Amino acid sequence: MINLKKNLFLILSLILVISISACGRSSGSKKSIEEIRTGTQGISLTFLPNNPPDVVHAEPRYNTFDITMELRNNGAYPQPDENNELGLNVYLSGFDPNILQIKPKERTTDIISSLQGKSTINPYGGLDLLSFQGTIDLSKLNVEKYEPTLMATACYNYETTAGPQVCIDPDPYSEIKTKKVCEVQDIKLSSQGAPVAVTEIAEEALAEKTRFKITVKNVGNGDVLTREAINKMCNPNVGEKGKKIGREDVDRVELVGAYIANEPLLCGPFVNIVEEKTGIIRLMNGEGFVICKLEKGGQNGYSQYAKSSTSFTTPLVVKIRYGYRNTVQRKLIIKKEAGATMPDIPGSIPREYEYT
Repeated sequence: MINLKKNLFLILSLILVISISACGRSSGSKKSIEEIRTGTQGISLTFLPNNPPDVVHAEPRYNTFDITMELRNNGAYPQPDENNELGLNVYLSGFDPNILQIKPKERTTDIISSLQGKSTINPYGGLDLLSFQGTIDLSKLNVEKYEPTLMATACYNYETTAGPQVCIDPDPYSEIKTKKVCEVQDIKLSSQGAPVAVTEIAEEALAEKTRFKITVKNVGNGDVLTREAINKMCNPNVGEKGKKIGREDVDRVELVGAYIANEPLLCGPFVNIVEEKTGIIRLMNGEGFVICKLEKGGQNGYSQYAKSSTSFTTPLVVKIRYGYRNTVQRKLIIKKEAGATMPDIPGSIPREYEYT
């Protein structure tokens, strides 16, 4: 009887330890929004192994092959409560369309809803697959081996949100030494879960206002484009009559706004003004800046700034949006098998050789 009670006690103790351990893992696995907004990538794309295979053997009855790509949202936009405006498109290029035709099996827009950004609910970001089919025109393949390099281009819209704590000092020139909770100083920032980041905020406190020099930088491995260029001119297969991306379409980001306590700051200068307090920032060598000011009084004044007699900390929220372009390449070998020649028959091509 004593041994039975002892064994029962040991079993209950073991169950309790396992339960506590499981609860600890569960609570520790959920990340905060600050932990989510890390990393320097937006949408990444990868060719799946063996899709396409390294070597495609072209034969009369087997002249097609599949291409499958993995799309993953490694950044923090859009959040579940935000409208998904990725506007994502994926294009394949780098091959001779006379020899090889590649068509998508589904539209990119059909998978956008599954590419939510990293969030507290899904800390890994959205994931989906996109499939294409390649068809080889044997009548145009006049060599035994054709070695194109497939280049996949992903173009999409993205947003960056940064919210560092800044120090507001209503009386920076005071001759009376008083203890303050913070000192006005420059702030270095890390990544924000996006390919364009706010990297530095230089702050200057004056008698009636505080100025912030906000530096933004392309920290990803792709190209920054305007959202208009993403929507209209990102296809690398555009012909002579199509519009091409020009200098005015690259290295431009839009400042959606800079806020303190939901009060918009007055910012500038801009390449183009979008609204009264927002506009387009130009990047030079991947980096640019804008200067914003917080006024103590007047129409654009912040009430707490005017009321307070000592320094205090508050979040400075900066939101920017832009278009982005990523590319990835994959070498492909197409071998023409012996006898893989289209028959020279007048009239229409036999049905077994048709492709779309």
